Amino acid sequence: MDPSKRDPKAILDLLHALPGVRRAAVVPPDVVRQAVELEARHERASVLPVRNLGVRLLSRRESCFIVLKDRTFRPPGAPTVFLVEEDPADDSRPAITVEGRRLAVVGEEVMDPGAAYSESTIPLERSFVIFPERRRRPDVPCVFVLPPVRFPELEREAARLGIRDVVSISPSVSADELLRQSFGFPPTNELATLLIGCNPAPGGDTSA
Repeated sequence: MDPSKRDPKAILDLLHALPGVRRAAVVPPDVVRQAVELEARHERASVLPVRNLGVRLLSRRESCFIVLKDRTFRPPGAPTVFLVEEDPADDSRPAITVEGRRLAVVGEEVMDPGAAYSESTIPLERSFVIFPERRRRPDVPCVFVLPPVRFPELEREAARLGIRDVVSISPSVSADELLRQSFGFPPTNELATLLIGCNPAPGGDTSA
């Protein structure tokens, strides 16, 4: 068997080689559990309804990695925060799907501040917009969600690395603090953490 399919070193080498990545490490299962618990507490204590769906998926992955990245790291390929209606009445509105569950998008993170929208919007500062015409009714509950985000660099090498089910997520502030303390990362806003989870492909083993 290819050693990369039973050793996380190949994944760490790939992560370290990415532009903008300062550090990369394997996250032990106990630290993953603590991070998930902190995310749950953050959701319960938040003034606004927020659910980090990416972290929930991460907790179901066999292996977890963390990267410390600077501002030169490539931007995400899609919005990392959405405002959704959890029970869409129809399939005509734009939506995201997480674990087979369709969520109608009524607001999203702005990816290109200079781009024009083809429908009416309500801006929240400069980084988020709401699409009021997509709302079914004012009394229908909405929630902010942080979905899992693709990590194409690992996806492209999945066969060689012996992995599948790759997801990446940005932790909340409280989980970020835990992770930085656990790995000795500096507490500066110039650097950010990102969690990446994956499962071994049949015959592979990426666990530490």
